[in-house]
Amino acid sequence: MMRLGDLLKLDAPDRDALIRAELTPDMETLRITGLCADSRKVQRGNLFVAVAGVQTDGAAFIADAIQAGAVAVLTDDSVDIDPATMPVPHIRSNNPRRALALLAARFFPRQPNTIVAITGTAGKTSVANFAAQIFQSAGLRSASIGTLGVIVDGQVSYGGLTTPDPVSLHRTLDRLSREGVNHVALEASSHGLDQHRLDGVRLTAGAFTNLGRDHMDYHATEEDYFAAKARLTTELLPKGAPFVVNINAPWGNRAAELADSAQLRVMRLGQDIALTERIVQDGKNGPQQALTVAFFGQTKQVTLPLPGAFQVDNALMAAGLAISCKLDPDAVLNSLQKLKGVSGRLEPVNMQGVPGQIFVDYAHKPDALRSTLEALRPYPKRLLMVIVGAGGDRDHGKRPLMGAAAQEIADLVIVTDDNPRSENPAQIRSEILAAAPRAIEIADRREAIQRAVSIMTTDDVLVVAGKGHEKGQIIGDTVLPFSDHEEIAKALVERKSNRNATTEERVSPQGPPLWTFAELEAAMGGRLFGSQPKAVYGVSIDSRTTQPGDLFFAIKGDNFDGHDFVTKSFRQGASLAIVSEDKLPALGRTAGPFLVVADVLRALQKLGMAARARTEARIIAVTGSVGKTSTKELLATGLSAEGRVHASIKSFNNHWGVPLSLARMPLDVEYGVFEIGMNHAGEIEPLVKLVRPHVAIITTIAPVHLEFFDSIDGIAAAKAEIFAGLESGGTVILNSDNSYFGFLKGEAEKAWAGRVIGFGLGAEAEARLVDFVLSETGSIVAANISGHELTFAMPTSGRYLAENTMAVLATADALGANVDLVANALSGFKLMSGRGARETLALQAGSYTLIDESYNANPASMAASIGMLGDLQTKGRKIVVLGDMLELGHDAPHLHAELSAAIEQTDIDRVLLCGPQMAALWELLPEERRAVYAATSRDLMAPLLAEISRGDVVMVKGSLGMAMSGLVQTLERIHAPIETFASGAVPEQAIDAETFEGA
Repeated sequence: MMRLGDLLKLDAPDRDALIRAELTPDMETLRITGLCADSRKVQRGNLFVAVAGVQTDGAAFIADAIQAGAVAVLTDDSVDIDPATMPVPHIRSNNPRRALALLAARFFPRQPNTIVAITGTAGKTSVANFAAQIFQSAGLRSASIGTLGVIVDGQVSYGGLTTPDPVSLHRTLDRLSREGVNHVALEASSHGLDQHRLDGVRLTAGAFTNLGRDHMDYHATEEDYFAAKARLTTELLPKGAPFVVNINAPWGNRAAELADSAQLRVMRLGQDIALTERIVQDGKNGPQQALTVAFFGQTKQVTLPLPGAFQVDNALMAAGLAISCKLDPDAVLNSLQKLKGVSGRLEPVNMQGVPGQIFVDYAHKPDALRSTLEALRPYPKRLLMVIVGAGGDRDHGKRPLMGAAAQEIADLVIVTDDNPRSENPAQIRSEILAAAPRAIEIADRREAIQRAVSIMTTDDVLVVAGKGHEKGQIIGDTVLPFSDHEEIAKALVERKSNRNATTEERVSPQGPPLWTFAELEAAMGGRLFGSQPKAVYGVSIDSRTTQPGDLFFAIKGDNFDGHDFVTKSFRQGASLAIVSEDKLPALGRTAGPFLVVADVLRALQKLGMAARARTEARIIAVTGSVGKTSTKELLATGLSAEGRVHASIKSFNNHWGVPLSLARMPLDVEYGVFEIGMNHAGEIEPLVKLVRPHVAIITTIAPVHLEFFDSIDGIAAAKAEIFAGLESGGTVILNSDNSYFGFLKGEAEKAWAGRVIGFGLGAEAEARLVDFVLSETGSIVAANISGHELTFAMPTSGRYLAENTMAVLATADALGANVDLVANALSGFKLMSGRGARETLALQAGSYTLIDESYNANPASMAASIGMLGDLQTKGRKIVVLGDMLELGHDAPHLHAELSAAIEQTDIDRVLLCGPQMAALWELLPEERRAVYAATSRDLMAPLLAEISRGDVVMVKGSLGMAMSGLVQTLERIHAPIETFASGAVPEQAIDAETFEGA
């Protein structure tokens, strides 16, 4: 906040022309809360600066700005306003744009000590990013500002314009300075320079990359275009400031001469720093270049881990800027060997399953496209392919030039749509095709990518050009979600033919048996009643799912006794039933055959032990408060790429589910994956001693089943029981982000674990989630597993699943499996019903997306799902429907109330709640997010139907006992599915029409 009189005291040679106002003492003391040039964004206490735009003049909106709370107005001299009609102070200027920038610099006075600005047609983004990387390698906190946003210490923070508006720019610089960032590299576009957006920035050094055809819809001629760029040299850089210029690039010598005239200290790339030799190489991690660089009389050998002569220019220009800022030249050139490519700038696609080499590049201008294709021309052994388009409502003249460049250099050209905006996309394509008659025309960009990927071989290179880092496609005035990276990942998934996980595998009666009778008798003992079967082909405890050739265990449960269903099991085709001695008389006329034992459950446990004893498979056991089942399914999917997998189905993780899963394990599997759960202390140890895993995983420790524990400490101690059955020298995999990591690691070491591996997000994690990019139908995951970096696609939007995938890849690594193959197979992962499956449901006037998380809920999974919904990019609103989390004990109200923090951090629009515990959350929600609170899920159905509109995303989640699945099933019946996403459901259990009854 600043007083108006103080704000207007600009220190500029043209101050009197920029600021002219007759202010009373009261006006001088007006408190200004901010500056704004958009009447729609004015806030109370702002100074409104009315600038003339291309289509509208800000002066037309002065009344709106004052109505919105502006307390002062600055206009151009030419604006005719009657002073008597102005209720606020009126300031005049001969250059409102420059005045706005200088006022912003005064309002936000802090700036980093070192700021370098890069202008030119191509290379600005890369040079700025490279310069920031070099600063960072020297131990300096750095940032770059430009097309990719504000990147601080290598992490994207915010923004996304080549040169931001002056208020945003100066606010950003002020913020960076406050955060301790003292070295900044920023892009200076011709628009930004021409519109005075950089005025007031205290620049240390500047650079000029090149000049080519661009923005001819804005600049009348190339001379005008160059003149706009030249403002950096002639007006913004102080005399004596360093200026780096590529004299070998178009307009380079002209820029150098102009800099000399402006008394800048010119460093010429190609003279002061010069490339004397460049050798193109295929490096370990992709294309690289061996360089010999001469600088100030010295020579140095440098390996640049990037392809293309233009990237050499960009890297050396960034080096020149760093050297001009007094960094050691030798150290600067050494740092070039660690440079990372910029997102969307000749960026290699390092996803699993890439048949050759694929690059995503922002090239949307003729010179840039030509440079990109020339850079990659040496690498393919068969075809260099390019997908190219052009933007609508932009320079028409560059379209045939792009077509000509593509056809001249590439072997196969696919012309497709880019951002057509308001133009007819067919007309844009025809203008490119006019100069590329041999090109293939595929209008749909998604289809073009799929076609190119489908025909690739290992000897090919594909360039997907034009959009680079962009996450949307502009059609008309709508920005549709679209990412070249994501579409490439989808195309790779479609191309692959992975083996499916065998979580519900059953031995065929036509093949070798699962168990011979002799093996069964040896394992369980007992006495035969009836005729002896030769063998069994499956194991069942549920007569409804018993199949011909099965062995049926008549287990007595809490609600039913399996002995009552023995007859039905034989009707279903069972070959043998295991029954209790004391129940035999009650079976009456049922002839069997039976194997009669003292205790049916104990017999099942014995058979499970026999299955474990006879297998040579590598065994994995999974437990944890959250994510057990999903991690088990991920393991089954991933390891299926390496060999035959047997895994527990559903959530078979208790005293009968674990031995049942073991008993079903075929003899010839290579991997066995078992989930182990618990409600009370002491339940895991006997189960894990049956499983005897080579690898034990604990996904996380969270407040789940608190009804049966005094504290979370008790839960951690109970989960640690999994180490009791670990095979000697086995591996333990733990969540290193969890606060109980240290405790669990200590317990694992006491159990003589051979190795403890941490997975998570932190830098200390041996299996680390490096990046997670959300898409409409899934995600792209980057990981580092024991130093091995890999990127792969997953058909899921859940970050928590991506985190647990790190445990899966750590397991593969620990077992000696091919981690790349395992990650590659995860593209075929399918979510179980109620665990995040998504589908598009039809409405009369469109559609909406339903996310089914209805199977279960606890505080950790609730927060993760809410965060995932918040991260999604949607066309409509985000609606969340939540039911009570059960089994949380006396702390349940507080744990439900805490969900308000997770919701507050998202842009979720509407919240529907049900259950007595959710009342605590309802009380904390802001009024605008409250939709409906009801006692039961059934009571939410009508208001939910009334709430949903086209384009919305609806997520349903709650504990199983809250019958939230009934909401999902009813929505699916009313609104017919249009398509099931790649993460489509694997049905876990039938939901009958009476699901809501008793909820």
